[in-house]
Amino acid sequence: MSVFSVGPIRLEVEHRNPGADGGPTLRVRDAERGREWLRFDCFASGGHWHLDPAGRDQISPFEAGLDSLAWTLAQLRADCAGLLARAGFEAGALDPRALAGALDSVERAMRNPPVDLDAVRPSARRPSRGEKWTTYPDDVLPLWVADMDFPIAEPIRRVLRFAVERSDLGYPIHPAPTPIPDLTAARMQRLYGWSVAPERVEVLSDVVQGMYTAVHQFSEPGDGIVVQTPIYPPFLGSVAKQARRLDENPLALTARGYVIDLDALRRGTDARTRILLLCNPHNPTGRAFRRDELEPLAALAVERGWWVVADEVHQDLVFPGHRHVPFASLGPEIAARTITLTAASKAFNIAGLRCAVAIFGSDEAKRRFDALPRHIRGGIGMLGIEALDAAWRDSEPWLDAVRAYLAANRAYVIDTVREEMPGVVLHPPEATYLAWLDFRALDLRPSPFAFFLEQAKVALSDGATFGAPGRGFARINFATSRAILSDALERIAKALR
Repeated sequence: MSVFSVGPIRLEVEHRNPGADGGPTLRVRDAERGREWLRFDCFASGGHWHLDPAGRDQISPFEAGLDSLAWTLAQLRADCAGLLARAGFEAGALDPRALAGALDSVERAMRNPPVDLDAVRPSARRPSRGEKWTTYPDDVLPLWVADMDFPIAEPIRRVLRFAVERSDLGYPIHPAPTPIPDLTAARMQRLYGWSVAPERVEVLSDVVQGMYTAVHQFSEPGDGIVVQTPIYPPFLGSVAKQARRLDENPLALTARGYVIDLDALRRGTDARTRILLLCNPHNPTGRAFRRDELEPLAALAVERGWWVVADEVHQDLVFPGHRHVPFASLGPEIAARTITLTAASKAFNIAGLRCAVAIFGSDEAKRRFDALPRHIRGGIGMLGIEALDAAWRDSEPWLDAVRAYLAANRAYVIDTVREEMPGVVLHPPEATYLAWLDFRALDLRPSPFAFFLEQAKVALSDGATFGAPGRGFARINFATSRAILSDALERIAKALR
């Protein structure tokens, strides 16, 4: 139970009716005597509220199709003292700022019940319509594609269920009038101190769509595109499939991990290089590049007149001791040449709902991007828009719990590799829920991916698909329950003995 006090009243949030038909309960009590004067049972099915004048306990059901949680909070924000007076309790004048702050805390608590991230088992993930759990046979543990196995945040689940139950699945409002641009700007300012103009935010179906569109619109066939390998495979596809020239700039692998090789980047580019495709936080290495690493890269991009397409979709998944630095926040010159792509898809586990944003640092960048008609890119579904809004607006407590669980899983992977897998090298990821394992010293044939699929019945991501520097590596996704992760790591270690 969560308790919040405002002068003579106490607000109590309890998740006493879990499950698909349940929901939170909010009680409003006399702080001195503890008597309950108001109660709101915001259940998905059979929700109602109680008014208790003279002990009569008047019960009123919520109207069908009403978002009972939003209605409850709206009533209390509008006239909490008036509702209490109707119940028979004269609370007097409540401090407006204290009440507003308490109700904000109440809303977070009501929208975010405790989540059991440890309960996930393979039987709960199958059958599935997603590729992670359907690509391989049932005896294989899939720790490959970057989906999490955790239950989605309750605010997201709630808006999706609300839309489905009301058959509210028609055409969405055109993306421009949605709250997403303003929400994006507010989020970037709050988290990173980065000022974003809402009018320079474009709603997309996903980050990869934004990457392909930017390569198409800001370069011509034969132009050079810088890609820093090893890299998430769609980076390479966006170059090869659009007949651009790959200006490969492999990250340098040092004793302390991967770093940007700026000297090689200067040597390996020329007058036809047009775009730098940046991945930060970096997939698959897990680097969260520091400001002192990014600033020389930005200076070179400005000097050479490159456009920068920055995939920052893992920005919410940075581990303690590290920090995400938005590339476009480094200064006005580089901001004007940067298209930042991000989404709630990775951090909130909703990639299948297809909604992302592009943030442009200048009107010119947005104009060139939007010169490709929106209908060629395809529309954005209502459920994706609603889910992104619920994720960024209401689901931060869920994300806090997930980050803490991922940090523990990360430590478990590091310890297991060190203690149970001699010869395997892992530089601890600074961000993402992905670990990049170096098996080159073991010479696993035909590849680490194929070896573990056959010998351990564990599906990892094949390092070779991340570019030539990924040969001999494999990527493991540790965003799953400890039970599944420990089983997979035990299988891998056993196969290596």
